[in-house]
Amino acid sequence: MKEQPNDEQFLQVATKLISEQKYGEAINYLQGIIDLDEKNEKAKVYLQQVKKINEYQTRDIYGTTNLNMDPWLE
Repeated sequence: MKEQPNDEQFLQVATKLISEQKYGEAINYLQGIIDLDEKNEKAKVYLQQVKKINEYQTRDIYGTTNLNMDPWLE
């Protein structure tokens, strides 16, 4: 990723990776966009969303005492 893509280009790539559930690749791609342009708020928002999705996808429900997934206990 040598040149900075415009908003439409990076949104297309990011949404494609997310829709294919390639969250790790999406996180790396979005982090690369942010490294190129630290003021890119759209990339920052997408990155937060993908990280949250990935967190819930990889959550080990047996590794926590909150087995009922009660949000008040987290």
